[in-house]
Amino acid sequence: MIEPKTIDESHKQWKETKSEQFDSFLVESIDETLSLLGKPVKNEFYLQLEVKFKMEKNEIPQRLEEFTDILHRVFGLGASRLEVKFLRNLDSKIPADSKVINPELSVSMWIEKEMSFLNSIKNKQKEFLLTVK
Repeated sequence: MIEPKTIDESHKQWKETKSEQFDSFLVESIDETLSLLGKPVKNEFYLQLEVKFKMEKNEIPQRLEEFTDILHRVFGLGASRLEVKFLRNLDSKIPADSKVINPELSVSMWIEKEMSFLNSIKNKQKEFLLTVK
C-alpha cells in the first residue's frame, strides 16, 4: 500500500519544483543576454566557463556568487551592465507583482546605488517561491 504524502512532503516537493523553475528562468535570462553579444562571444564565454572555471551553464544558479566573480573577471566593467540586463530579462519571465529592476532606473544609477546582483536574485527567488502557484 502506498502511503499518502504528508502536507510537509507535498510542500517541499512543490518548493523544489518552483526553485528548479526559477533556476531555469535565470539560466534562460543569462543565455539570452549573452546572445546579444553574438553567438561566438557567448559560445566562447561558456567554453571558458566550463574549461577554465569548471562550471557548466546549468550550475550557474547554484554557484551564482562564483559566476558573478567570473563574469567580472571576464568582462570587467561591462559585467555590471550584463547583470542589469540579466535581471531585466528575468523580470520579463517571472510572473510576479514587483520587479527586480525599476524600469525608470538607468544602468549607471543601478550601479551607483550599489544594488547587488546576488541580493537582487535572492530576493526575486524568495518572492517567486512565495507568490507563484
